Parts: sequence; C-alpha cells; structure tokens
Amino acid sequence: MQTTKARVKRVLAFMSLLVLSLTVFTTVFATEVTSYTIKTEIKVDNQPLTADTKITTGQTMEATNEISFPDSQQINAGDTLVLDLPKELGLVTKLEFPIVHENGEVIANAVTDPSTQKVTITFTNYFTENYKDKVMTLKYNVRPNAANLPKTGTYYFTFGSTDFTLNYNKDDGEAGDYEMKYGYQDPQNPKRIKWRIVLNAVQDKLNNMVIKDDFSDSGQVLVEGSLRAVRYATQPEKIPNEAALLKLDPIDNFSKKAEFTRNADGDITGFTINFGDNWNWAMYIEYTTELKSALPEGSKVANVLEWSASNFDKSRSINALTRLESASGSGSGDRTTTTTTTTTTTTTSTTTTEEPTTTSTTTEEPTTTSTTTTEEPTTTSTTTTEEPSTTSTTTTEEPTTTSTTTTEEPTTTSTTTTEEPTTTSTTTTTTTTTTTGGGRPTTTTTTTTPGGPTTGETAEPTPGGGTGGGRKKLLPSTGEVVATGLVISGVIVLIGAIVLKRKISNK
Repeated sequence: MQTTKARVKRVLAFMSLLVLSLTVFTTVFATEVTSYTIKTEIKVDNQPLTADTKITTGQTMEATNEISFPDSQQINAGDTLVLDLPKELGLVTKLEFPIVHENGEVIANAVTDPSTQKVTITFTNYFTENYKDKVMTLKYNVRPNAANLPKTGTYYFTFGSTDFTLNYNKDDGEAGDYEMKYGYQDPQNPKRIKWRIVLNAVQDKLNNMVIKDDFSDSGQVLVEGSLRAVRYATQPEKIPNEAALLKLDPIDNFSKKAEFTRNADGDITGFTINFGDNWNWAMYIEYTTELKSALPEGSKVANVLEWSASNFDKSRSINALTRLESASGSGSGDRTTTTTTTTTTTTTSTTTTEEPTTTSTTTEEPTTTSTTTTEEPTTTSTTTTEEPSTTSTTTTEEPTTTSTTTTEEPTTTSTTTTEEPTTTSTTTTTTTTTTTGGGRPTTTTTTTTPGGPTTGETAEPTPGGGTGGGRKKLLPSTGEVVATGLVISGVIVLIGAIVLKRKISNK
C-alpha cells in the first residue's frame, strides 16, 4: 500500500511539473524591433546644426528622431527598440517619458540613459492593433561627448540616415580669479542637481573668510551627506580651471565647519562656513540638491553663492543657473480595412395604363358637307428625344377621296406613361368610318407602338454582402494556437495519470 501511494505521489508530481512546463512554453517572449528607418534633426538654439555652427564643451542640442516601420514589422506589447547615439554625442541625464498618440493613448515608453548612451523604447500593444503606417517622433537633448572629442576640430558622424558635421571647440572653462560656480542635472536622477564651486583660484590671502550658499530657489533641498568642501596646497601659478584643480590632491576637508539653514519641514536649504583665514589656498566645494516638486519643462533653477573677507571692501557673489532637461515623444498608426464592392444590374420593366378617356361631342343643327379631296400620299415622321428615352412615331395616311357626311366615332386613347427607370409602351388606336354613296361604312384602324429603351438600376450593397459586417481583419499571430495545443496535451496526460491511479488503487 505504501508503495502504491508513493507511486501515485510521484505521478502527480510529474504531472505538476509537466503543466508548469507547458505554461512556461506558451509564454510569448518580447523581441527587439530591428526593421525601421530613422531620420534625425539636430538643432542649436532652434537652428539646424550645420558645419558652420560652433559647439562648445557642455553645450546642449536638441535631437529629433523620426522613426517609421514597414507594415510587415510586427510590434507586440513588451517589444523593444534601442537607439545607439553616435560616439560624438552624449545624453545629459536619465529621462523617462511616454510616446503618445494625439488621443492620449500611450504607444511606448522611452528611457534615455547616459551610462550607456542609448535610448530604449518599450512598446505597448498599440502597434499590435494599429499595424499600418506606424510612425514615431522622439525629442531629447544631447551634448558633445567630451570623452571622445580630445581636441578642438571638425568631426563627422551619422545618426540614423542623416550625416552631420560637428565644429567642436574644446573648452574647459575658466575658474576666474576668485569664484566660479555651475550646476548640472544628475545623469541618473533628473530631480537632482549637482553644484560645483571653485574659490580663490588666484590663491590670494583672504582674512576671516566667510562662505554662504542659498539654494532654496524652486524648492531645492540639500541631499544630506553630499556636501564636500576641501582646500589645496598653494601652487606656483593660478589655477586655470576646474579640470586642473581636480588633478591635485586636497590637503584638508573642512566640510564639518558648515552650519545649515533649514525650512519648516526640517530640510536643508543653505549653509554658512566660517572658515577663518585663508592662507593662499584654492578651495573646491561640491554638493547635490533635490527638487521637492516637479517643474515645467525647460525651467531654470538658480543657486546663489556669496563670500566675504575682512581685507575686501565688500562681499562678492555669483548666481548660477541650471536648465532642467526634458524629452517627449509622439506617434501614430492605422488599421487595414478591406472593402468589397459588388455591383448587381437589375432591369425593371413597368407599364402604367391610364383609364381610357372617352370624348363625346354633340353637335346641334346637323351639317352636311360634300367635299372631294385628293391628296398625294403623305408620310410624316416625327422624332421626339427625351433624356433618357427616345420615342419615334411614324404615321402614313393613304390617299383618300371623300364625299361624305362624316360622323366621328368616339376615339379611345390609351396612354402609357413611363418614368425613369421604367420602360414605356404607348399604343394609339384611331378608328375612321367612311361612307360613300350610302354603301357600307369602311373602318380603317391605325396602331402605332413605339419601342422604348430599357433602363437598369444599379444597387451597390453594403460591404460583406449587405449583412452589415465586413471581413474580419487578421491580426498578427502571437502564438495562441501553439499554446492551446500544448495545454490540451497537458490535460490529456493528466487524465491518463488519474486513470493510472485508479487502476493501482483497484489492485
């Protein structure tokens, strides 16, 4: 009995693993989209980048990628597209932004990553449903990649299918004599700004030096632990720029001298350093602030540094501005609609007969007229053309010699009226009675039947045979058929295991 139970447990465990495997194999894995064309435009201060445009180290430019996909390129939810920047360009900061249709529907989500110099796009199912005429546009900022541009000169690169010439001016900046300050967005966190300060590059003696910094503008607060303030040994010559200073090793860290200013929430919005006498030392201060609330795209964030010394008549200050980078994307697609038009020609013949009209004329005072008339045979042809039917009536009168008293019998006229698109048939019967010399009257009957054209109406049915439904569109296969087959196989194996268990139990 124990052996039987053990076997049953092993069978059930095997079945569980099998079902789990089937579930894994039916999963549709995301793939990278590789079939597309890309056109790029780069602007500097809203003007196209040309060979005559001078670009300096750190200067930002706006890149616009226009991407189109052939209808044959299937794009499913989770699929990705990766754009590699040319090595001459670099991304400013990590930005995450949606690519949206004008109706607000998200087509994809994009990420710019300075650590890899790539733009990665992850698609939703929008292009799965709208797989015709697929297009996207991305806009984001780039700047010269100083690491790959060692010196001033002309560089050439291709971005997508567009060739560019970069007239590059390598500039490490100048520290100035006494103060220099700038800021930039953290490459990995766009909500954070890194600030850099160089003081006393000229290496003057500054008595009772006091340094103050206020970064409360736009709701900035200090990222605690990021403040670093150091000084360097006196150099034979003035420090030309930040790059030259950072090649040196600091001899002292005076960060602990900072006294912080806090807001009502307890966040740090500034600091003061009472340094004391500066004996010809260059100083370097760096720290990071964080924005507590989102700002509009393209906003500039300010930061004010002020310092004073007792051997200077008045304090000095510098106001630094940093522009916040932004990115955006848009796109669209369409669906394929198949319309089937069937034209059926129907000929309808309709004859409308009005009631006969009888005209009776009574003449008082009978009149007897004796007339002998001889006329040559006369043929009269009258043709009347009306759009869209043509009626031709021909009447031929025989020569008649009449010496009579004529009494006209009632005339019956039958008129058929035809309106487009029907067929008109008109029959006219005229009866004439002639009596000569008291003999038997002679009756002559003339019948004219003109033929008419046949007009057909064409009815155009609705697509799909007039039932209101067209052909169902075919979407790209995503593996559902294979998945269904595998699941059915798993169910069959499971049923077999249950039957096996019952047989073992019966034994």
